[in-house]
Amino acid sequence: MTLEDAAAWALTRLNTAFFHHYDRREYDAVLDLFAPDARYEVHGRTLGGHAEILDVLNARSGPEQTIRHLVAGQHFHTITDTTAQGAITLIAYSGPTPADEGPARYPAATAGHIVELADHYRAERGRWKIAKRSVDMILAPATD
Repeated sequence: MTLEDAAAWALTRLNTAFFHHYDRREYDAVLDLFAPDARYEVHGRTLGGHAEILDVLNARSGPEQTIRHLVAGQHFHTITDTTAQGAITLIAYSGPTPADEGPARYPAATAGHIVELADHYRAERGRWKIAKRSVDMILAPATD
């Protein structure tokens, strides 16, 4: 396996872990995937470091909302021993958590956002971390 292949595999796993933990509000695990000095550009804000990122994570909706992100594509490039870049495309859904058994229903206003991430990664002590993540909404459901 080449260096690029090994890095791409590790970065794929990092991103699937990110969304698994993010959707389940497991924020300690999410923060562990960011470098301590990471920049996170989301919702028109630039956050710096774990403390600011955690503040925004804690402000997210609670268990009354079911949120899921489906990773549709990942492309990693400009890979060295310690740095890499990536583009991630995903579909995001959000809806009220059902009170009873069964699936969450996704209202049209929150169904099927397509989001693109532009990432910079850094290897620290043999582990890849997100050094910078920019979130860009590509498509959103119509409101009318």
